[in-house]
Amino acid sequence: MTKTDHSVLSELLDEELGSDPTTVRHLTNHLPMALVAKANLGADDDELRRFATIYARRNVPLATVQHELTRANWTSAIGHKGASGDLRNYFVRVVSDAGVDETLRAHLPALLPGISGAAFHGAIRLAYALEVQSPTRVAAGLSYLAEVAAPLGPITPSDTKSDDPVELMVNFSSSHRWTSAAKDQNIGERMHSLAQEEGFQPLASSLQLDEHTGQILAEAALLIYAATNDFTALHGVTGMAAISSLRLWIDDPSQVDLFSFQALAAAYLTINAPPLWSPERLDDFVASNATTRADVGLVGATNNDEHVSKLIYTAHRNWEATGDPLYLAVAARKAGLLDARD
Repeated sequence: MTKTDHSVLSELLDEELGSDPTTVRHLTNHLPMALVAKANLGADDDELRRFATIYARRNVPLATVQHELTRANWTSAIGHKGASGDLRNYFVRVVSDAGVDETLRAHLPALLPGISGAAFHGAIRLAYALEVQSPTRVAAGLSYLAEVAAPLGPITPSDTKSDDPVELMVNFSSSHRWTSAAKDQNIGERMHSLAQEEGFQPLASSLQLDEHTGQILAEAALLIYAATNDFTALHGVTGMAAISSLRLWIDDPSQVDLFSFQALAAAYLTINAPPLWSPERLDDFVASNATTRADVGLVGATNNDEHVSKLIYTAHRNWEATGDPLYLAVAARKAGLLDARD
């Protein structure tokens, strides 16, 4: 991710550290992520302050420390909602003592099985914290990832093998019946519930892994979002990008790919595995995009919807890395500058 050096951004991010990583409605606190996205899309100081003032009304103070966690017992808090104060206290101490790199290498492997927790937002918050390179913000990102890292379940062996995740998901969805998620469940809860159903666990091990798998999964997430314009699918795009940025600190990339595919498959199935576009349909969609990147970026920089800003920022960065114009088209659509039917 591109580094940012913005004094007002730093000031606002530091102020946010006093807030809990979840809001008064028990949803993810997107403020630090949105601020980084907006700043990199060109938001000026006044816009950053305006947005922070509005968004901060949703936030609550960080929970107080209830238990003193140590390296010997910190994993006992993984996936425990309400452990934000304990985990923040722990990771601030560890990062201060051992540094960011060592802390990430020592702790991320234990968090990989739950990397999709809170609709990928633990991983996303950590990735954005690494972008602005503050040890305290990295500690905050790690603590939230640990708090929400609820594993989707064990991955069991499969006789089916393919290097195409889309083919696997589509074929799997057509051969299984899935229980509809409860209407009051959020994205992460729906993914977790579906992953507990009989027959799901072998799916992740069906994917043949190699050095290209991470990029293939990102392309699959983009295809699903392009074809569906679905809110859950949006999180697949931003989630895969965030997880990819954490690879540097994982010794075994195959584990990253394994749990990433498990999460992406769960997300796709929770939206009832809708049909995906053909290459010709994708080409038509890309060709229909007559917007400029600057116009789309301006929407992301000034929007009140944190998901608009984050998706546009992620799409623009991924376009820079890959040259895939489909990223620009989905960003334009999310900005409201391209017909949502396309």
